[in-house]
Amino acid sequence: MAAGFTVLMLSLLAGHITNRLWLSDATICTAVGAAIGLALAWIFGDFAYSGDDLALLREVSRVTLGIAVMGVALRLPCDWIESRWRNLAMVLGLGMPLMWLTGSTLALLLLPIGIFPALLLGAIVAPTDPVVSYAILEGKTAEDSVRAELRDMVAAESGANDGLGLLFVMLPIVLLSQTSAPAAIGDWLVQVLLKGIVGAVVFGAIAGHVAGRIFVWAKKKPDAEHQSMLTIGVALALTVLAAVKLFDSDGILAAFAAGITFNRLTDPLETHQQRMQGAISRFFDLPVFLLFGTLLPWAEWTKFGWQLWALALLILVLRRLPWWMLFKAFNRRLSRKEQMFSGWFGPIGVSAIYYCLLAVRETGLTWLWPVVSLLVVSSVLAHGISATPLAKRLRPQTEAIEADIEGR
Repeated sequence: MAAGFTVLMLSLLAGHITNRLWLSDATICTAVGAAIGLALAWIFGDFAYSGDDLALLREVSRVTLGIAVMGVALRLPCDWIESRWRNLAMVLGLGMPLMWLTGSTLALLLLPIGIFPALLLGAIVAPTDPVVSYAILEGKTAEDSVRAELRDMVAAESGANDGLGLLFVMLPIVLLSQTSAPAAIGDWLVQVLLKGIVGAVVFGAIAGHVAGRIFVWAKKKPDAEHQSMLTIGVALALTVLAAVKLFDSDGILAAFAAGITFNRLTDPLETHQQRMQGAISRFFDLPVFLLFGTLLPWAEWTKFGWQLWALALLILVLRRLPWWMLFKAFNRRLSRKEQMFSGWFGPIGVSAIYYCLLAVRETGLTWLWPVVSLLVVSSVLAHGISATPLAKRLRPQTEAIEADIEGR
């Protein structure tokens, strides 16, 4: 009931909340979930999450990510990957490892953990979140203030690196679980890189291509009827997630690949589905933040002392922004302000929740959940509250750039 009521209110008051109160949907859902968790603790006295609760959250997060990255893939222009692949390769091939190593270094310096657990923590929080990113991708403020060039770049990055995050998360997991480093690296190359990543991309691309061909064939028939891209996108995401899980591969990356190939075939036949990600986010993605807020480990946060809070602050500031400012020299499509905005807006969200709980299951490092949950909360608050005012600061420059382009 709480999830349905919250989503209903966000749908009815979406523009007012975002533009007037400067609160993102994910921030509100997390706060509502936290209030529910605290109320349960007050009523029952000793309410605490269990292993089954976290297992449920892990599976909900996995499905949420698959649907979210499908929405991202279907909102991109069909030729975006071909025309912007160099910029995307830079933020994935350079940016993501740098975010991983930066987060790992900060964790190693501030927390009493070893190098492999630090690498694991850094990998968990490296991907950017497509659900929290919705705040600058859709809506009146985003469309009026943030150029499509920047919105599409943030969307593509958040969709791709959520699946690629498995590559970085599994490396320290394998190293922690095996005594022989060469054997661990070998397993990682075969099971994760080849089977988990490459296999997922190939399978997802084939699934999206087949679905797209069927859609195009059916659309050209005289008795064809209009079909909701929302329904097709969600069904394709769930089908790919279920199929990929059978051979233990990366369903999140497969769902993104399926969406990209499906979009390439169907985009010329359909009106561009810019609003689809909004519908997907509101109805399918946001409930996970309600569940997440309910299971927050309030008492365990205090056990880490000031170091955990310092880690949360430093990761927000240093994990991404400095590197993105350096990348400005290689990306002429964005202005300095836009590059700074992109560097700040790398939220930590559902992907971190999923990879954290996956790592807890695989390694038994239960301390990961309190640490990562605080990092997620800090990011949801900081990025959710700052998205609208920072986007509005870009508006004068956006209008000037678009006027200049139209005048040429």
